[in-house]
Amino acid sequence: MLSKRLRGKSLMSVNEIPLLYRVINSVKKFDFIDEITIATTDLVADDPLEAAVKKLDVSIFRGDALDVLNRFVEASADLNEHDIIVRFTADNPLYIEDISKIAFEKHLEKKVDYTHIDGLSHIVPEIFNVGAIREANSLTKAYFDREHVTPFFRKNPSLFSILELPNDFEGLRPDLDEYLTIDTNEQLHAFEKMLTATQYDSKSVSIAEIYDYLDTIKHTPKTPKQRIKLDKIWVGEDYPTYIIAEIGQNHNGEVRLAKKLIDMAVDAGASAVKFQKRDIPSELTKEAFDKPYDNPNSFGKTYGEHRMFLELDEAQHLELKEYASAKGITYFCTPCDVPSLELLERIDCPFYKVASRDLTNIPLLEALGKTGKPVIISTGMASLEDIDAAVDALQLGKDKLMILQCTSQYPCALENVNLKVMDTLKERYGFITGFSDHTSGVVVSTAAAVMGAAIIEKHITLDRTMKGTDQPGSLEKSGLTKLVEYIRAAEIATGDGIKEVNPATAAAKVKLARSVTSKVNIKKGDLLTDELICLKSPGDGIKWNDRNSILGKRAVKDIDADVTLKQEDFE
Repeated sequence: MLSKRLRGKSLMSVNEIPLLYRVINSVKKFDFIDEITIATTDLVADDPLEAAVKKLDVSIFRGDALDVLNRFVEASADLNEHDIIVRFTADNPLYIEDISKIAFEKHLEKKVDYTHIDGLSHIVPEIFNVGAIREANSLTKAYFDREHVTPFFRKNPSLFSILELPNDFEGLRPDLDEYLTIDTNEQLHAFEKMLTATQYDSKSVSIAEIYDYLDTIKHTPKTPKQRIKLDKIWVGEDYPTYIIAEIGQNHNGEVRLAKKLIDMAVDAGASAVKFQKRDIPSELTKEAFDKPYDNPNSFGKTYGEHRMFLELDEAQHLELKEYASAKGITYFCTPCDVPSLELLERIDCPFYKVASRDLTNIPLLEALGKTGKPVIISTGMASLEDIDAAVDALQLGKDKLMILQCTSQYPCALENVNLKVMDTLKERYGFITGFSDHTSGVVVSTAAAVMGAAIIEKHITLDRTMKGTDQPGSLEKSGLTKLVEYIRAAEIATGDGIKEVNPATAAAKVKLARSVTSKVNIKKGDLLTDELICLKSPGDGIKWNDRNSILGKRAVKDIDADVTLKQEDFE
C-alpha cells in the first residue's frame, strides 16, 4: 500500500476491479498452482490488504517491510525444500497461463533451482525451489538482494542451477512488456483503456490480441527517469541509494584483510566494495619514490616503498573480484593510471571510479572513456573547470557517467560539506549525482540520501586504530551497518510527495475528528437549526462544512442530545 510511485495501488480499482483481485483471479486459473499466499508487510498501512484477502479465499503472510527475501522464506516455512515457489508480483494483472505453464514444465524438466525470463517478464512468473531460496537467504546480506528476492540467483550461477528463458519465449514481446504492469498513474489509465478496448473483462482475450492493440495505438514509451546499470543493479531516481563501501587500501596490502572487509560490507548490506590500483613507476618520479617516509603510518623507509607495500597485484585483484562475486556483492576499482586501467580491464572490472586528483589526468580519462563502461567521478579537489575538462575527455553520455560531490578533507568539517552542490552538478551537467563522504559518522550521508544522492560512498575499516592514514576516518562494521539502516529507513520515510490521508492515520482521524452532533434533545418534526447542533468526536458523521445538507430539514424521529447526526435522521 505504501508504493512510492503509486500509493495504495494494490487495492486501486482497475476498471472497477481492485488490482490485487485481478492478480489473484488470474493465478487461480493456473492448474499447476496448489496454494496461493499473499506475502505482504507487517506495517499498519497494509492492514487493508489482510481485510481484502478474506474475500479472496487465499492465505496471507505478513513479514518485514524491507527484508522481502526473508519474508518469502518465512512464508514458506511449512514447505519441503523440494517444493516450488511460483512468484507473481502483485502489480502485474495479466499473467498468461499457457506460457507460464510451459515455463513451469521447463523448470521441472531441467531440474533447476531457478527459472526466469531473460530481463524478467510482467506476464510470466519467476519459479524457484524452496531449498534454493532458503540458501540464498543464508548467503546474502546485501540490501538489494534482500529487497528484490531473486537477484542473488542471477548473480551467482556458480551457486545455483539456473534456467534463463529467452525474452521472446513462446512469442513474448519484450518491446511491449513495460505496458503490461501498473506502477504509475499513467500506466493505470493506459491499462484501463487497453482492457476496455479489447473487452478483456467480457470475453476471452489472448496475449496476441493484447499485443495487436498495443501495436495499433503505437504506444510511445514514456521518457524513463535517468538511470545507469552498475553490474546488474540499476542506479538513479526511484531506485535504492547505491551504497559503496570504500576499502581503498585499508587492507594494508593483505588479501586476508581485504576479504574480511568484503565480508563486513556484505554483512552490513552495502551495494558494492571499491578498491584502488596504482602502477607506482607510472605515478612517482625517482625523487618522489626515494623520498624518506618516516611516520607511524609508514609501511616502508621511502614513500615509494610505502606505496609499493600497499599495492595488490593482478592475481590478487582477480581473487578479490571473484571472492566478492561469490559473496553476492559487486567489486570495482579506481585506476590511478593507464597501466592500472589495463590491468583492471584484463580482469573485467565492471565499471570504474576516478579520484578527484585525476580529473586533470586527461590520458587516463580518455582511456577510461574508450572502455565504454560506466564511470563515477569524484570532485573532492576539483573546480567546475576541472570537471568540464574531465567530462569532455571521457566522452560518455548520461547512461554511463555519474558525478559525486566530495570535499577532500580528512575528516571533513561539516561547514565544508556543501551537499547542495549535488543540485548544482545535476543542473550543470545533467548526470546522476551522489556524495562521497569524508565526514565522521553517518548523519551527513543519510542527509545526502534524503536530498537525492543516488550514490553514497564511505570508507570502511576493520578497526580505526589500525596502521594507515585512512583508518581513523573510516567506518567500522557497526557504523557501516547503521549507515545502511539509516539510509534505507530514510528512503521509506521520504515517500512520494503526495499529500493525502495515509491509511496508517485513517483510524485515528475517525476517532479524533469531529462530526455534527445534537446539542440538545430534538423531537420528531422539529426543524433543525444551527442553535441545535455542535461539533463532537468521533469524526465518522457529517462534517461542519456539510451541515447545510440537514439544516432546515425536519427530524423523522426523536433524537437525544450528544448523538452524531445522520442524513437519514431528517427529511
